[in-house]
Amino acid sequence: MNLLPHSIALLTGGFVFAEEGVRPTWIELFTEHSTQPVRGADVAVSPDAKQLRFVMNPGSPRVRYRLEGLDTGWQNKTDEMFFIVRFHNSNGDPISQLSFPANGVSPGWKGSVERSTFTQRREIIRPPDGTACVTLVMSSAGPANVVGVFAVSDIAFSAVSDDGKPPVALLANSRPPGTGDFIWSKSGTHPSMATTVWLGPEEARKETFVITDDDITAHADWVTTLRNLQDPLQGKSLELRWNETYSTGTGGPITAVYERLPAGSYRLRVEDLSITGESLGSGTVMAVKVPLPYWKNLRFWAACMAVTAILGTLYGRRLIRRRINRHLRHAQLIADERLRIARDLHDDLGTRLSHISLLGAYAETNSADEEARATFGQITAMSRELISALSETVWMLNPKNNKLEALVDFLCRLVSELCRLSEIRCRIDAMPSIQEVTVSHEFRHNVSLAVKEIVNNALRHSQATEIKMAILHENQQLKITVTDNGVGLTREPGKTGLGLENISQRMSAIHGTCMIAPHENGGLEITLEAPIS
Repeated sequence: MNLLPHSIALLTGGFVFAEEGVRPTWIELFTEHSTQPVRGADVAVSPDAKQLRFVMNPGSPRVRYRLEGLDTGWQNKTDEMFFIVRFHNSNGDPISQLSFPANGVSPGWKGSVERSTFTQRREIIRPPDGTACVTLVMSSAGPANVVGVFAVSDIAFSAVSDDGKPPVALLANSRPPGTGDFIWSKSGTHPSMATTVWLGPEEARKETFVITDDDITAHADWVTTLRNLQDPLQGKSLELRWNETYSTGTGGPITAVYERLPAGSYRLRVEDLSITGESLGSGTVMAVKVPLPYWKNLRFWAACMAVTAILGTLYGRRLIRRRINRHLRHAQLIADERLRIARDLHDDLGTRLSHISLLGAYAETNSADEEARATFGQITAMSRELISALSETVWMLNPKNNKLEALVDFLCRLVSELCRLSEIRCRIDAMPSIQEVTVSHEFRHNVSLAVKEIVNNALRHSQATEIKMAILHENQQLKITVTDNGVGLTREPGKTGLGLENISQRMSAIHGTCMIAPHENGGLEITLEAPIS
């Protein structure tokens, strides 16, 4: 886990001191994997940091802190001072010990011993067998870093009988009854931190024992020992009462650990306190930014979605390309097969039919029998018709003719040849230039057969002397109009109408239309229109 060094602005000022001579408080930040602390006013941590450990190095006796954005109030590190009862045997050896802690801030504490309200405590103690003397101790020798103020007054220590007899006072108002001797003494590694003060009105002032511990390397004690208690304590319990007030805390470096902070911006605010826990008006602030984990960042998901979309598009295009290539290969195989069939028909059947036609013509010329010549003439005519039909079939099969220009040329030749054979005038109006437009085999097959059917019907039934054909290509539509000057649309009994049903069906197969209307100058006008595909 690495802190981001480029996002750290080192603190150069901003401390407000309440007391002259107080050194500034400063903060160090560690993560679970960092080896060097980071100091600064503005820090960004890695998004996968699981633990943030703040080490506060106070320049004052005590501090309190809060992480704005998470903590709702001030956090105080507290340690314990104690009121202790030790039991000894007749040789002075310790038997047991009871400790009564003073931790944090007492209910009546108001910033100083003089202004505070004392709270009474009462404890019933059963002394161990063999107790000959008891030592009472007020001590700050708790945890090493404890600091603060602990004040005790009105200490009363009595032996209480179980049979209801009056208690025997061993200590009253902090002194043995019946004497004025001061039996308390100072001890510890720093005894001068133990003091006494007199509180209350002049006529009823009370002696109060105070320990003001402002040294995290030392402690102070108030101690007194009550001796020769074998007889007074025989079969009795001890009642210990005292009044106390206190404010204890932790001095020296303080560590605050926060686990798995949610993403956001935080401010660790540290405020300097006096030894009694009052604010000094100074401190420092460290701003910490915890970014979102990459997998919760909108940019990450947007990037994932973009990558997914790109990969999906590429994969889709690959599938489409494979299908297109497969379709093209299939279409090419069909085209190659059609070309082979067209060549076979042209080279084999075409040659044979031409040979039959030549033999029929030769037999017709050299035969002396009129009936035979007529038969050979029919054979020659049928052979020529078959050659013409075969030529059309070969043209249909040849994939090289899948162009609109080839279709138009074929229709022009077809209509011209049919009219020439019937000795009827033919006028064709085709577009002068045609774009390189590809048409499907189905399209040119149905269109050519529909035109051939229309022209054949006109030649056979209309009694026309002229046929006109107009071909127009615009807006991806092919429009063919065939007009004759014959007798118009007639129907014979039992006929469905000149094969017009077949023409309509062929045009419907290619999503086209067939419109039939009488021409204004007589005859019939048939219009074929279909989208080019």
